[in-house]
Amino acid sequence: MELDDLREKIDEADEELLNIISERLSLMPKIATIKQSQNISINQEIREKEVIEKIRKKAVQRDLNPDFIEKIIIEIILESKKIQQKNMEKI
Repeated sequence: MELDDLREKIDEADEELLNIISERLSLMPKIATIKQSQNISINQEIREKEVIEKIRKKAVQRDLNPDFIEKIIIEIILESKKIQQKNMEKI
């Protein structure tokens, strides 16, 4: 396989990552609505810890650096909470 072929595969993987992140973040307005209607805080520390722990375990199973993967999921969680906050302010 040539370098250009590998780069094309990387580009495809990047596109998939963007699609998955977009799909995940698109759920945040609905989650914000539910949380607000049920008077639930945006910050759910127990849930966040569960998500991070689960992701770390799955990272290890795939021979990925769990610290690296944790940093990524934390950033996604932070962005998710920002979107929820913006949506709660609109409601």
